[in-house]
Amino acid sequence: MKYDIFLFDADDTLFDFYNTGKKSFLKACRDKGVPAVENDYDIYSDINQKRWDLFSKGLIDKRSVVIGRFDEYKTVKNVDFDSEEFYKEYEKNLSETCILFPETVEVLTHLKSKGVRNYIITNGLKTVQRNRLSISGLYPLLDGVFISDEMGVTKPQKEYYDLVEKGIPNFYKEKTLIVGDSLVSDIPLGNNNGIDTCLINRSGKKIESDVPYTYEIKNLKELYKFVE
Repeated sequence: MKYDIFLFDADDTLFDFYNTGKKSFLKACRDKGVPAVENDYDIYSDINQKRWDLFSKGLIDKRSVVIGRFDEYKTVKNVDFDSEEFYKEYEKNLSETCILFPETVEVLTHLKSKGVRNYIITNGLKTVQRNRLSISGLYPLLDGVFISDEMGVTKPQKEYYDLVEKGIPNFYKEKTLIVGDSLVSDIPLGNNNGIDTCLINRSGKKIESDVPYTYEIKNLKELYKFVE
């Protein structure tokens, strides 16, 4: 199957969010005097992911993510700091840190050369995502960016999809592929709206989920077969 439009998730698909987040989190800890070792980021990361998943499902609000994750982390680690102030420091660090996966630029460049239109669809915070995109140099390789925080709705809500469809000229479902790592937000967005999906599973571990997807890849370069 050949596709003309690719809708890419950002974090953990194009951006190496684990290492970006780790660097930003540990720097915030140092700057705010919060005791932490490298493994503490994994504790925070698990809390953060669970809260973003709940947010994607519409079960909690934005504040319960951006502030609540640090409140929960404090309880788990039995440490004390101002969650609001820590969030501001972390967000600043995150917006100034951009780590792409090694193949990201090459893949987007190749797809662009084949006449593909590349879009980003992300459940991110606008200040963080816009700044990181500017730093990344990806804008010339993209035809558009859809950020939930700017849109007022999140993946996989129908309202989010409707705005994406409306915002892409000459949009055809049959020629569109959604590429992402999340079985909560990315893949359901496609399943719920009749669009093929591609799960990027960089670890290669068996997926224990009943959520169906059209394709599975380990590296973005495997997308080349869909445009040749």
